[in-house]
Amino acid sequence: MQNVDAIAVKLAGVAGALVSMRFLQGSLPARISMAVSGALISYYASPHLSSVLRIPEGLTGFLVGVFGMAVVSRGWEAVQAFPIAALWQAVVDRIRGRGV
Repeated sequence: MQNVDAIAVKLAGVAGALVSMRFLQGSLPARISMAVSGALISYYASPHLSSVLRIPEGLTGFLVGVFGMAVVSRGWEAVQAFPIAALWQAVVDRIRGRGV
């Protein structure tokens, strides 16, 4: 019976990620990718957060699964919005300016 409980606790994060998929924008592959990311974040972060927050690990897993996807989604949007090419060009220009 303990194995079933342990599996249910770990699947709570997957369930949370699947629930969160309903509310996220994007194509189906992008939403599936975010669900997997949310489930992975939940799997690794829930035990620690559960002990810190002193709430059951299953509930922590579900909440991290739901909100983990949102965090991954916003993080990815921030990475896409960051002007990497312009920053890289500024670094190259700066190096060339000092080298000449």
